[in-house]
Amino acid sequence: MKPSRALILTHAANDVLGSLPELLAEQGITVHVTDVFAPLPAPSSLDLLIVMGSPESAYDHRLPWLPKELAWLKEVQKHGVPTLGICFGSQILARVLGGECYRNHAPEIGCLEHQCLTDDWPHGGPWLDFHFDAFRVPPNATLLSTTDMAPQAYRHGRSLGVQFHPEITTPMYDSWINEWLTVEAGRRFHAQSGELLERIREQIQSNETRNRDNFRRLLGDFLQQAG
Repeated sequence: MKPSRALILTHAANDVLGSLPELLAEQGITVHVTDVFAPLPAPSSLDLLIVMGSPESAYDHRLPWLPKELAWLKEVQKHGVPTLGICFGSQILARVLGGECYRNHAPEIGCLEHQCLTDDWPHGGPWLDFHFDAFRVPPNATLLSTTDMAPQAYRHGRSLGVQFHPEITTPMYDSWINEWLTVEAGRRFHAQSGELLERIREQIQSNETRNRDNFRRLLGDFLQQAG
């Protein structure tokens, strides 16, 4: 049976969720949003979990909330709750499933085509990649797609990790950049990358309808398998 309720876990109280709530509503799924700083519900109470991105690193144990999220997510997986991990979410999910995450040799930023590796994963994008870290695929998971720089999607039981951002919209991207440019690392990257961030915004804006349709198909396939 397809899940009817979704918990979306964010890593900041003001996170923007892009097209995700709308596409879940199309599937008849009600949404509850909480952030990692709040008390987390019992895993046995969940129908479906979606773990969102974060500018932080999933291996940075200086983060005071990271051990709590790792322990809770491990219990969620033990209960067999269908889980979709997006970007940071895919990395922390990989960790609790026995994989790893690490700082990649270079940032992967852009709207990219992905190489699909299995016949049942026809979701090559293009997708927005915006990350400095990457994951190693957990044991017993199936690698679904990759780019030249990093693995991009894997399936483990009823759970799915995607390194990219299928939910991206222009307002979501704007919220990231506005926040990023308030910190020194973001301002430094912007100064060094020329017009890269502006070009990516133009790509997101021009491809928003196509991207939403791509995500609609990906989400539908995930929910079908989760059920």
